Amino acid sequence: MKSKLQAIASALAAMCVLCALFLNAASPDAAPGPGSETERGAAAVRYLPVYSSLSGATVKGSFEIDTSHGGEGYVAVSARSAENVKIKIISPAGAQRFYNVPNTGLVSYYPLSDGNGRYVIQLMEQIGTEPGGDAYRRVCEEVCDATLFDEFQPFLRPSTYVWFSGYSACVNAAAQLCAGESDDDRKIERIRDYVCAQLRYDAALAEAEDQSYIRDPDLILARGTGICLDYAALTAAMLRSQGIPAKVVYGGVDRAEGYHAWNMVYSSSRGWFRVDATFADNGVEEAYISDDSHYTELGFY
Repeated sequence: MKSKLQAIASALAAMCVLCALFLNAASPDAAPGPGSETERGAAAVRYLPVYSSLSGATVKGSFEIDTSHGGEGYVAVSARSAENVKIKIISPAGAQRFYNVPNTGLVSYYPLSDGNGRYVIQLMEQIGTEPGGDAYRRVCEEVCDATLFDEFQPFLRPSTYVWFSGYSACVNAAAQLCAGESDDDRKIERIRDYVCAQLRYDAALAEAEDQSYIRDPDLILARGTGICLDYAALTAAMLRSQGIPAKVVYGGVDRAEGYHAWNMVYSSSRGWFRVDATFADNGVEEAYISDDSHYTELGFY
């Protein structure tokens, strides 16, 4: 009887230790200093946004903007409306980036992708259509003076357009692919090859008029098909979950008509370099993909 009680006590003690380790890993306060090699290599949970509701630095009716995480490279917003909602982020250099915002009141997250400086954040509500495009009115605005902890912050964290969590299927797949591997370049290669193996290009989807909808990397993986932006979003989510900075880039390429999307990825040995999983999956040679002269960048997140 005594040995049985001792076994139970030992098991409970082990469980307490495991719980303490999990809570310590999940706590933002427990993470190492911003920009450290340890932090960049940490589990995906350390980069997750830390709240599901906003304190609301700026609130106007059912629209909220929270700029308190500028150092971490993102802003958080929420909006509740019967109409479509967009966020406009004006960079320190004046570049304007637009993203769709869920209009259900859920918190969503958007990158400050242009480095340090003053950003203007605007929530825009649709007011009807005009010839040539949709009309929106500005309903809420805030300024964010961002000093990023380091240049990688916006490209390590999940955002509404590159979403993942500790429970994501794509994160679990990346963890299995990269288990026991310490070299980032080999991790990048494994993840690119995995995305190519799991997806096939969907020509019918490519003909759809509106490609600005919010993508879910797990749904892309489950569906097994996609266009260039799907390849890039899934690749970015998997790489970021491994602590590897990855941008989703959209623009033009001289081998294709219309817009194209790819990734710019960072490793300590190569710096920033291009990964184009869509082209790689379709047999385009690496020499072409790595040549900047073939690509025209219009924006990134």
